[in-house]
Amino acid sequence: MTAAATTSVLGLTAALIWGAADFSGGIAARYLRVYWLLVVSHGCSLAALVLLADLLRNPLPSAHILEWGLISGFAGGSALLAFYYALSLGDMGITAAITGLLTAALPVLFTLATIGAPSRRQLVGFVLAAGAIWLISSQPGQVGKAGQEAIEEQRKKLGLAIIAGLGFGVYLIALRQANGGGLLWPLAASRVGSLALAMAGGLIFSRGRFTVEAEPEPHTPTLENPRPGRWKSGLGRAKIGIALAILAGACDTSGNFFFVAATRTGRLDVAAVLASLYPASTILLAVWLLKERTSARQAVGMATALVAVALIS
Repeated sequence: MTAAATTSVLGLTAALIWGAADFSGGIAARYLRVYWLLVVSHGCSLAALVLLADLLRNPLPSAHILEWGLISGFAGGSALLAFYYALSLGDMGITAAITGLLTAALPVLFTLATIGAPSRRQLVGFVLAAGAIWLISSQPGQVGKAGQEAIEEQRKKLGLAIIAGLGFGVYLIALRQANGGGLLWPLAASRVGSLALAMAGGLIFSRGRFTVEAEPEPHTPTLENPRPGRWKSGLGRAKIGIALAILAGACDTSGNFFFVAATRTGRLDVAAVLASLYPASTILLAVWLLKERTSARQAVGMATALVAVALIS
């Protein structure tokens, strides 16, 4: 297998596993508040990475590796907080689509500036992949509030989606820059940064303007809270949420592992664009396990993604 083919396989594997991480994390969010979900998932993955690196007797990384790992973690943690906050404001499809496009675009621009352009065939594949990400992630928006308040909220959502997309893009670039220190220590350093951000986010969301309001009564669902009482359902639900959070962290870390491996064998832009197709994996898991239906728009997006993969690979 050629280096380019290996990069494509590893990048697509990262997309499949990241999609599973989002699927697990999405269900876990029904049982745990988002910041506790991140603390549990990232904390457990950090412990596993450090333990595995110690068991395999991986040499300690240089300061350069640790610095880039921390940068990736801070960028990824900040992006996650912005992304989840944007999703909480509504129009989730548009938020996910903008975030996904920027996540893929930033590594492409970075690679163009540092290495040069890929082949024309791959460039066409990149364009098709961008279209696929948009079609898979976005859904027609709902009619909401009118007036200045609605305009300001739309600007806030757009700004948060851009911050999330840029943060995830920097995260992928920084992981690539943490080269030469094996695979485990850069990922562990990244988890230190993201865990710190998650814990800080927990403190912020627990106080002040981000304080979570008391849950309404079980039979008074609202638009903001379609599942009332979900945080008051006892220890059993908390255990389910923690188990799913650990699974999401394991999948996310495994996806990171394959992505970093992909960047070590080939171009960053190829690995990043292919890995950014992860929403297709999330949707397929929802169809398989939750019996959800894909829209015609998403089906076209996934078909476009197949063509893009063939061109990029």
